[in-house]
Amino acid sequence: MNVQFAEAFNDLIREKRIDKNLLMETLTAGFSSAVKKKFGSAAEVEVAEDEKGNLALYLLKNVVEDVESPAAEMTVKEARQFEKNAKVGDTIKIYMPFTEFGRNAIQIAKQILMQKIREFERDRTFEEYKNRIGEIVSGSVQQIDRNGILVNLGNAEATMPKKEQIRRERYSQGSSIRSCIVKVDKEAKGPMITLSRTSPEFLKKLFAQEVPEIYEGIIEIKSVAREAGGRSKIAVYSRDERVDAVGACVGMKGSRVQAVVNELSGERIDIVPWSDDISAFVSRALSPAKISSVRADSEDRSVLVAVEEDQLSLAIGKDGQNVRLASRLTGWQIDLITTREIEQRERLEEHLTMSIEEMVGVTQRIAEKLKAAGVSTVQKLAKTSDEDLLAIPGLGPKTVAKLKETADGTIQELEKALRELMDKENEERLRAKEEEKPLFDDTDVGDEETTKPGEPLPLTEETLFTDSGEEEALGDAPVTSAEETAPEEIEATGGDPAAETPAQVTEEPADETTDEVIGESADPAAGEIGEETSGKVAETATNESAGASESRDAEQADPAEKQEKKDAT
Repeated sequence: MNVQFAEAFNDLIREKRIDKNLLMETLTAGFSSAVKKKFGSAAEVEVAEDEKGNLALYLLKNVVEDVESPAAEMTVKEARQFEKNAKVGDTIKIYMPFTEFGRNAIQIAKQILMQKIREFERDRTFEEYKNRIGEIVSGSVQQIDRNGILVNLGNAEATMPKKEQIRRERYSQGSSIRSCIVKVDKEAKGPMITLSRTSPEFLKKLFAQEVPEIYEGIIEIKSVAREAGGRSKIAVYSRDERVDAVGACVGMKGSRVQAVVNELSGERIDIVPWSDDISAFVSRALSPAKISSVRADSEDRSVLVAVEEDQLSLAIGKDGQNVRLASRLTGWQIDLITTREIEQRERLEEHLTMSIEEMVGVTQRIAEKLKAAGVSTVQKLAKTSDEDLLAIPGLGPKTVAKLKETADGTIQELEKALRELMDKENEERLRAKEEEKPLFDDTDVGDEETTKPGEPLPLTEETLFTDSGEEEALGDAPVTSAEETAPEEIEATGGDPAAETPAQVTEEPADETTDEVIGESADPAAGEIGEETSGKVAETATNESAGASESRDAEQADPAEKQEKKDAT
């Protein structure tokens, strides 16, 4: 065998980590088929290694006196051409160069060799990964197709189907990926290792890597409910009372849980403390909704949860996700109902409670026996087991079966009547709510608001800052603007606009009291000015030249002084 073949043989042993003796047997089986095809089915070959480490192919023949099968036997004379001391019974090795084999024979040998190598690799991969189910592995994306992606794990290949991928994630060839081993199938046609990023086990292993307390066994993840890419809930329990299970999983400033969220492409994770009390556990599992009451039925493993109306949508969650995950997390069926509905149901059930005498087919004698045993209503009869009923004296199996059948039928009729009553009350409540008049009716408000005679003036800036005395004047005297009185004021001051006082800028009307104060002044000089201009002051009665301060002083003065000033005038 040439040097190139020997080097390829050694490289194959080193890269594939195949046992050398196993590979020699494989080569022998591969070339055996080629030799048999050329020399006959009885021919035998052997692949051996010479002193220099090269591989050689030999044809084996037995030495006999009479040759019956030329492919496997030869005479002594023919044998001594290869070995001088050959005798009958010896086995002669005849060197076979590759040149004696055709292309087809070499191709057959190659196919057998590759098949054996693949079988060896699958066996080795299976033995290596069969005990690693649930373990997180890292690899690189090798190929992407419509059925999934092919992941190279280094010494093996694995596949990740579409259903095991997070829907919002996008992968590219050559990118690294972390996933969990969920299946190792030796009989699979393709890669035997199946990976998953949507498995609840993957979430548990991620927390085990981020939280040392979980890895050490101090904290245990009791259950996991997951909708990959959307939301997940995990229930944790601490075996050490000094360790807070939820706080340890969240980490400082949420660092631990945030690392898991980032790995899962932003998937929301709710961490709830586990409890053996199903009522408390269900209440925590339905967070962030606030639960009013929980009624558990251990036989059916179901719970009836009552919440306020404003908490119902929060308890259900988007598309029912919150209550669905809580049910998976607890392992119990959860039925949600509002507190108003449960109160309504209890109230109506009291009215629909039927005594045992009213049930069809129950005689007075049977009713007395049932009452003596504590079964006084049809509802109680339906819940009583057959064994307890048979223990009552005078009741046989046929009677008990008949009673249970009648009770079940009666309960169904009562449930139907209960639902009808509840629907009727709900319809009446909705109708009353629709007919209820709103507090503010926009239809009663017109487009324009006008003040009718006799009604108080509308609240404006002018009326808001007007005194009581001025409000009376507003009702009787006409309002004169500053523009209308401006020419007369200029005449009174001799045509000098600068002679106007600051009080003249305002537009407040004057009343009779203002005229009286202006006519009576303590200063004689002011009195002379008043005599000269008394006619003009009368014409400009609405002018505010006297000022609002004097008007207020006049109003605040003693009534006796006001009367004396009026008489003097």
